[in-house]
Amino acid sequence: MQVVFKTRKFSWASAGKLFASLAAVAAVTAACKYSGVNQTTTGFAYLLTVLFIASSWGFTQTVVTSVVAMLCYNFFFLPPVGKFTITDPQNWIALGAFLVTGIVAGQLSASVKRQAQTAIGRQLELERLYSLGRSILLDSGDQPVASRLARHVAEAFELRAVSLFDVSSSQNHLAGPEDLSVPAGTFQRIVAGEIERIDSSDSRLAVIRLGTKPAGVLAIRGLVSDTALDAVCSLVAIGLERARTQEIENLAKAARQSEELKSTLLDAIAHEFKTPLTSIKAATTTVLAENHLTVQDRELLSIVNEETDRLDNLVSDAIQMSRIEGGKFKLRRSLVSPGQVIETVIAQTRARLEDRPVETAVAPQVTGVYVDRDLIQLCLRQLLDNALKHAPGKSPIELGADLDSSEVRFWVRDDGPGISPAEADRVFERFYRGRLNRHAVPGFGIGLSVVREIARAHGGDAFVESTAGKGSRFIIRLPLTTDQIP
Repeated sequence: MQVVFKTRKFSWASAGKLFASLAAVAAVTAACKYSGVNQTTTGFAYLLTVLFIASSWGFTQTVVTSVVAMLCYNFFFLPPVGKFTITDPQNWIALGAFLVTGIVAGQLSASVKRQAQTAIGRQLELERLYSLGRSILLDSGDQPVASRLARHVAEAFELRAVSLFDVSSSQNHLAGPEDLSVPAGTFQRIVAGEIERIDSSDSRLAVIRLGTKPAGVLAIRGLVSDTALDAVCSLVAIGLERARTQEIENLAKAARQSEELKSTLLDAIAHEFKTPLTSIKAATTTVLAENHLTVQDRELLSIVNEETDRLDNLVSDAIQMSRIEGGKFKLRRSLVSPGQVIETVIAQTRARLEDRPVETAVAPQVTGVYVDRDLIQLCLRQLLDNALKHAPGKSPIELGADLDSSEVRFWVRDDGPGISPAEADRVFERFYRGRLNRHAVPGFGIGLSVVREIARAHGGDAFVESTAGKGSRFIIRLPLTTDQIP
């Protein structure tokens, strides 16, 4: 009904303009007839009337006015007067020129008006696109982003209805005073690429793309050009991408804050453990210095003393790991002997090794390297602890170091079940645990990630060489400084 009403309104407006054109021709005819002006003046009067109508109204009114003016000029002013005949051939030329001039003027006027209307329409669409882009950039709220974008599109272009289908959530969001219902199957066909665009007398649908990937489907009901519709889809795609980027940034920020809080809390707890451990160590050392202890008491106190050292090392490692995870550590390089570093790590882990055979293999040319002693020892302790968890009970474990070109390599080898190629790199990810042993072996999947962090802080890396069922060798590769390169 709305379309029919607009058509009738346009028809009445055209009829009114046509009636006014005929009335103008009649007025000119009457004025020239009763004023007694000559034929030339009358012709110019008709021509001016036609040009005025051409500049004011449309092509149809101009053509009708030209024809009627020509007939009136012929009937009332050209001999024989009162008849639609012409005796002088020159008057035929004058009438023909008059008619052609009127039609050409009407054509030019209609073309200029169409161009002007097109320019005005484009300017209006540009203003609306600017308004839409500004609304998207300043967008915020509690509603889903797709719902807010649909509302912005409806408001900017004064559309009767807008429907925005978001692929990520598979939800349809409506905006505008009217309801625009689109079958879900239509959305799916457009997203699948079966249909690129749907245009009908009632609504239009277009796909929204982020690069080459469909991000949604926009359906509108209202007057929007194809160019503007493409621009609207691009702006909506930017709005969706901006919202998703912001969401990822918020999640990353929350994760960083959580990691910092966890590291700070762990660091505080670990420092709190240091005080009682120091007191226990001092007490056991003092009592062990007494001579009146029985053999059994001395053995028990020795166990307490050793376990206190072990617990103190664990707390120190926890403090170091919390700082590394929080990114709050600096390298303190010094010249150290790889052999001494390995022997220190074995001594610190002696209580856990028990009767486990441990072999060392340090290349003779590895005499000294510039590294952070404490952090490298932490790495080797983590790798040794990992080998103790996964290798069979009495199988040997090997620690070694050698030079390879311009780098030094520390490693820990075990005869455990090995690691599949698919998991060889993932084992260094934080909180990742092997698929086969994640429930059988204690731990949180943090140690190896710390090892890689320390190696990369030195400018190197950590990796594993392994064959399923034949053990693994974890390697820390560290570049030598310029003074160390032979």
